[in-house]
Amino acid sequence: MPPTFVSKLKESLLNGGLSQETLDILIYGSPPPSDLQNDGKACSGDFPECKENLPDSKTNPTHSHKHWGTYDEDDEEGVLLASQDSDRDDYEISSRSSGSSVASTLQRTVLLRGLPERVTHKDLVGAVKGGALLHIYLRARERMASISFVEETNAQDFMQHAKHHGVYVAGRRVEASWNDRQFYLPPFVRTKINNGASRNLVIYNVQPNITEWLVRKDLDHIHNLIVISVIFKQGNAYISTNSVHNALFARSCMMSRLPYKGMRIGFYQDECSEPPTKAPTGPKKELQAPSKKSVSVLNRFQLLSLDGAEEDESEREHEQAGLDSYRHNTALKVQQ
Repeated sequence: MPPTFVSKLKESLLNGGLSQETLDILIYGSPPPSDLQNDGKACSGDFPECKENLPDSKTNPTHSHKHWGTYDEDDEEGVLLASQDSDRDDYEISSRSSGSSVASTLQRTVLLRGLPERVTHKDLVGAVKGGALLHIYLRARERMASISFVEETNAQDFMQHAKHHGVYVAGRRVEASWNDRQFYLPPFVRTKINNGASRNLVIYNVQPNITEWLVRKDLDHIHNLIVISVIFKQGNAYISTNSVHNALFARSCMMSRLPYKGMRIGFYQDECSEPPTKAPTGPKKELQAPSKKSVSVLNRFQLLSLDGAEEDESEREHEQAGLDSYRHNTALKVQQ
């Protein structure tokens, strides 16, 4: 069998959702029993996403999370985690899968250009509305971001809204277009999403020892995972991340760690699923009161002074008339 055909067959199987672990079993056979004992670990150094090993299984049972997790399909976590082993860069999944006939017909990834300087993932999730997000890939230096929606219809609605109202990120209008590389949604991730998974995690009845610093520290080893925010509210911890599949992996890792034992870890709704808002119209101008016709109002004292002036003028005229009359009478007496 030609090597090129084998490589294409492997690529097609991986694109179709087959995990790398299953593919290795089909090619090389089952792993030794010693390796199978480590498969139950939810977060192990064998995966590229992990850079550290967990404590010994004697002090932290590997399968104990099945009793206090919120997911009924925890047995499938191994398939999800093994699938991550086939690709170190999450975004390369889209470029590798874009050549398939299925992925090429689906458009869920939009490209935002001209982002503001020092833009953050928090700015993006605050600006992108209209549907739950599958993955956020930010290239801050290039001031670009690829936003992948879970549903293709939501991506289309977002593009229509951007065409008519524009997209504003951190107060700046940006350019929105379809990305050449469309992000591929594997079937097993779709199943998780249908059962309630999202890119956001929630720890119910969180203990006081769980802090934002601890959460970020425990999730820092996961490859390409971005913890956007950690908010404590009403006794729960809400963790916003940049992608669904990374959130699934993060949940498995947290459930296998001793500090989170006994706490229920699930998912909460993506805030980006809120309906989009219209473009800002700029600062609102204060409504000015209707201008009244200016009426020249004189000082009341000025009115009094005017009245006095008129009286003085009348008195002077009266005195002048009296003086003229006196002079006239005096002249008549002299003539007589």
